[in-house]
Amino acid sequence: MEKILHSEKIVFNSLNENNKVRITSVVILSFSVLLIVNALGAYCIINIPFEWLSQLGFIAIIILLLIDRNIYIVPGSKILFSLFLWAIIVTSVNIFFNDYISLMPTLSTTSYPLFVCLRFIKLLSFIAAIYLTYWLVVKGERHSVIKWTVIIGTVVSIIAIYYYFVRIYGLPAFLPNRLSTGGRIPTEFGTYTYAFHRAAGTFREPSHLAEWLILPFFLSFIYCKKKFNAYAIIMGATILLTGSMTGIIGGIIGFVAAIIIANVFKLNNLKIFIRVIVLTLIVLIIFNVLVISYTTEKVDIFKIINNRLSSILFKGGMVQSNRGYVYRYISSNTPSLLFGSGLGNSNILFSQYLNNDLICSFLSLYFNYLYSTGVLGIILLCIFLFNPVIKVILSKKIRQDNQIIFMIAPYVSYLAMFAVHSEEFSIMFAIIYALMIYEIRKYKKS
Repeated sequence: MEKILHSEKIVFNSLNENNKVRITSVVILSFSVLLIVNALGAYCIINIPFEWLSQLGFIAIIILLLIDRNIYIVPGSKILFSLFLWAIIVTSVNIFFNDYISLMPTLSTTSYPLFVCLRFIKLLSFIAAIYLTYWLVVKGERHSVIKWTVIIGTVVSIIAIYYYFVRIYGLPAFLPNRLSTGGRIPTEFGTYTYAFHRAAGTFREPSHLAEWLILPFFLSFIYCKKKFNAYAIIMGATILLTGSMTGIIGGIIGFVAAIIIANVFKLNNLKIFIRVIVLTLIVLIIFNVLVISYTTEKVDIFKIINNRLSSILFKGGMVQSNRGYVYRYISSNTPSLLFGSGLGNSNILFSQYLNNDLICSFLSLYFNYLYSTGVLGIILLCIFLFNPVIKVILSKKIRQDNQIIFMIAPYVSYLAMFAVHSEEFSIMFAIIYALMIYEIRKYKKS
């Protein structure tokens, strides 16, 4: 009888383990699919952007895991939940005491309630993506997360390079059907006022593509141990083809910061630095082969970067850049010391100031949360963002890991890009945040 019970217990445990493996496989598959859908930023279905469907997908998976009580608490997430709660309070109070519906720009594509709800869905999807990624790495799927992020990033880059030549050579492709950031329905593949033709791929703007690719670009150095990293070369060339100063400079800042934090004089780090420099030279060669100039002159990416930076550094700062209108607004509109205007509401007031018929973006996560949630909000935001970096700096064990360089690099890159490009959290940042937190937790326990 005891033998029968023992064998039944073994069978039950085996079935239970197989079930856990199946669930993990389904979740990693869902993660990969949602990442692909998230990359379709320029497309929608039944007037619903694929980007929104991706966000709802991350939320749905986490809800299912919560129902099954199969979730792990992410260290440091209390600060993020505090920020989320504070944003709800501030926004609700502002809605109660002010009439923002009448202030909605005339060309807004959604109603006011939906507009505000979408801001919170974006924030909630960011939290969900962190928890989903963390769940996967705790389940032993760290390699799978990195692998599929790199592979999907490479495929997105290849498609972007193909799309790069679509307009020039009249090749077949799916025309974007989502409203552009300028509020227009695309009738052809976009051209941009620039020194050369820019790659945007399946995104609405070249800078969106560059920002999205930063994470898989750096993670490819963890996934691919070969000296000839084809993944990094393809994604690196695509980032250069976007012509996005945000992506290019952000990536450089992130890598330099990572090398410094991990000790630039360490022999292995010097080898990594040389490896990246060599690959960068290959990327530059491929870029020069692929790039299409709008003039008869040869494209000099270094000259373009120098011209853009010199106008900012020596000719009046960011006010003289293409983001000058944001800084003029900030200089003439002091944010609330305690209470902001609420998520979404601050954008409406910004649009009113600019007398613009479209919803305007602060092009900065920090400015957005400062004007949306006040000083308390920006303090919570900064604690959440910079705490992992501080922990890595203070932990010698983590800094001895050669792979940590390629996690610090994209993390710091996003912190830099959040200052001049993105006013909301992104799914890609959620992934690198979860990976960083897991590494910190792993070394803390060892």
